[in-house]
Amino acid sequence: MSEPQRPSFCQQCGHKLTANDRFCPECGARVSEKITPPTTIIPPDRPAAPPTTIIPPDRPAAPPTPPVIPPAQSASSPPDPFMPPPPSYGIPASSSPPYQMPASAESQATPANNKLVWLLIGGISLLLLIFIGACVFIVISLSSFNISNVTGTSTPVVGEPSTSGGGAVGSVIGGEIVFRDDFENPADSSLGASEDSSARYAYEQGDYVIEVKEPELLVWALVDGSYRNVVIETNYSIPRNSPGGAAGLIFRYQDEDNFYLFSVSNDGYYALELLEANQWVTIIDWTQHEAINPENNRMRVELRGDEITLYVNDRRLEQTRDPTFTRGEVGLAVTSFDESGIIVRFDEITIQER
Repeated sequence: MSEPQRPSFCQQCGHKLTANDRFCPECGARVSEKITPPTTIIPPDRPAAPPTTIIPPDRPAAPPTPPVIPPAQSASSPPDPFMPPPPSYGIPASSSPPYQMPASAESQATPANNKLVWLLIGGISLLLLIFIGACVFIVISLSSFNISNVTGTSTPVVGEPSTSGGGAVGSVIGGEIVFRDDFENPADSSLGASEDSSARYAYEQGDYVIEVKEPELLVWALVDGSYRNVVIETNYSIPRNSPGGAAGLIFRYQDEDNFYLFSVSNDGYYALELLEANQWVTIIDWTQHEAINPENNRMRVELRGDEITLYVNDRRLEQTRDPTFTRGEVGLAVTSFDESGIIVRFDEITIQER
């Protein structure tokens, strides 16, 4: 009988022992001579691992079974007796299926070639007709444009020629006229006539007259409508030897405390000012320009977004930007300086879209 095998684990603490250990090196307990199966100690905070499923090596897991797809029937093999015949969809057995290739290509060659030739001829003819139509349209358009220029059907605004040299030539305007008043018929005019101790507004001999009766006073008259991106023009005259003053165009008028004022004085200066919340803001200070005539001038303001461009007698004075107001009413204005009694006669006012 063989010698009994010494236990390999301590009976007290479960520490692993060697064959020469007589006492447990961990807890010091005496090692028993009888055979003791090993004891596995599992800490209380670590649950036992779940059992592992072992697949025997001689029985591998079977792969999934692929679906069974019957073989396709070839044209040369006989039909499978176990496969049902395809549905007829209402086509007789003796008739050919749609879009079937003819059995003999030689017998159908001539009709196919003729069809291709006719398709090419039709395509070329269609392109030719389109080209001819485009040419006719271009010729008619050019003819209409030339006729309109000769007969004067369009109404471009043309400024009076400038008699002084220097400066930039005004831009060409071609938009639709949205307002025009030549003051020939006071009943159709929207500015109105009135008089008080400060000013006089009247229609005289086809002109609109504004007279300022007090010094250092601004007066104005508004036309109908609210405008944004437009060109505003007016012709005016100031009698010779008049007291100092300025004719003006008011634009983007919100109320009596908020608007822009472009002024041209009878001593050769221009200015652009903003009245905001009844406080004057100088955008362009009084600047002298040779294009300004002391008696007769044509004023123009071009507006686009926050861009403001000023002209006198079709000469560009200056361009600036101000985003305070971008839309509003339009009016004619007169400013008196140190003396009263300045009179300005406006010949017309025109508002044109840009």
